[in-house]
Parts: sequence; structure tokens; C-alpha cells
Amino acid sequence: MSILQLPRIKNASRGADFTQTRHSTSYPHISPLSLDVSGKNVLVTGAAFEEGVGFATAVAFARAGAGGLWLLLISFDLIAKFKKAAIDARRAEPTVLVCNVDISSAESVRTLHDSVQEAFGSSRLDVLVNNAAVIEPDIEVNVRGLINMARCFLPGMLEGWKIEDSADGKKKRALSARSAGSSYRSSKLAVLRWTESLRLEYVDQGLLAYCVNSGAIWTKITEGQLGEVRDRLPDRPEVAGDTIAWLAARRREWLGGRYVSCVRDMQELELKKAEIVEGNLLKVRMAV
Repeated sequence: MSILQLPRIKNASRGADFTQTRHSTSYPHISPLSLDVSGKNVLVTGAAFEEGVGFATAVAFARAGAGGLWLLLISFDLIAKFKKAAIDARRAEPTVLVCNVDISSAESVRTLHDSVQEAFGSSRLDVLVNNAAVIEPDIEVNVRGLINMARCFLPGMLEGWKIEDSADGKKKRALSARSAGSSYRSSKLAVLRWTESLRLEYVDQGLLAYCVNSGAIWTKITEGQLGEVRDRLPDRPEVAGDTIAWLAARRREWLGGRYVSCVRDMQELELKKAEIVEGNLLKVRMAV
């Protein structure tokens, strides 16, 4: 008998306790005000809701000085709030392109790619945040959608950065099995392996890929959950958004292809660099 687990981690089903300190909200070490992503172009999928991870991520990049932000599925009434966040942080107002796309459709993603090229010309995409995810149809969106995005945007991104994210932070679902969740959890497990493989395939061309668990966050995707389930979701979207911007602000080759939980303390995580690299930790492996 064998089980899938993260090696040498006590609580492999969650991973949040890999560092001693756990955060439910943002904190100074990951504050966008201390980051610099000026001149970088960032694409964020699934940014339609103010209380969601996608919008929080876009705001974090704006506050960190991103030059261009390409936002998918964002509601137009949030654009003013988004731009105000950049101004309040004393950053230049970023150029914003808003598009709608069905990432599960290769044709729709190709149309998106053409729209981005038309709007930004030769400007290169530096950071792709694949935030959009759903409970159903999970495989089509959560797995096929990421592949479609990579096929269209990756060729122009090489020598840049790439981040994988989950709209509701359920990458931890990939590390455990439970009844009535086989399809969704399997989609997250596939993303973990896909992210690691993508990193290996293009590491010599400068690609960084992370598989991000945004935390236990009360977002639009959890609306159908029972009240007692939603009451156990203590984290704020900002802890995810700010962590993702922090990951993109500086290259950390040693962390590429690995699982990153946004509720971990990133300063403590960096202190574990030698342990992580030596033990090849934060990756899915089979223990027999």
C-alpha cells in the first residue's frame, strides 16, 4: 500500500504548519509597499470579485508598482478601486486591460492572446497568475484551462516568471482524499505535478513556476458550502495576493516547481531553504 504525501512534513494534508508561524492576514515581510515590480506586466485570471483572491492579487501588484495589468473576468465597477490602490501606495497608475475569457476553451484563450498582443504590441508578459478555478466543471477549468493559458502565453514569457494559483486556495485538497471530492481534488493534484513538470521543461529558459495554496478563504466559490464549513475559513484574500506579489518580486530558483502555502511565514520559509533543497521537499511524492 502506498500514499501520496509531502516527505518529512508532519501534517502533509495541509502543509500550513511547515513554518511555526501561520498568518491569516498580510504582514510587513510581504507588504507590496516594500516590493518593486515596476515595469513588469502581469496577467491575473479570475479577478471578478472584490473579496476574491484574484482581485487581491491584482491590487497587490498595483501597490508594488506593476507597469501593466491584464485582468480577466474583473467587473468594471472594481477598476476604479483597483487604480486607487496604486495611487494610494504612491505608485504610477498601471495600464489596465480587462477581458473576458473561458480558459477551458483553447479558442477563447487564443482570442484573448490576440487581444493582448493588439493592445500591448511587443510588450512581454512577465507574470501569469492562473487564479481562475471552479468546483465544477473542475477538470476542464482547473487543469485544461491552465494548459490552454500556457500554450498561448508561455512562448512569449520565457526568460520571465510564472505563478500557478487557485481561486479558493484548495491546493491542500490535492494532498488528501475524501468522499464526494474525488474529481475536484484530483484536478488539484494534477496541477501540482503539472507545475513541477513545466518548471523542469523550461528551467534552462528562465521559467519559474509555483503551485500556490492561497489559504482557507471565504470567497465566491465557497458560497454553496454549508455555514459550518464557511465559518472555518479564517484567512483573508490579502494574505494570498501579497504573498503572490512577493514571490514574483524576486527570483528564488530554489523554490521553483514547489508547493507554496500563502499562510506560511515567508521569512521562516526562506530560512528553511537548505532543508527544502536537500530533502527535495514541498513536492508530491509516493511513499511505499
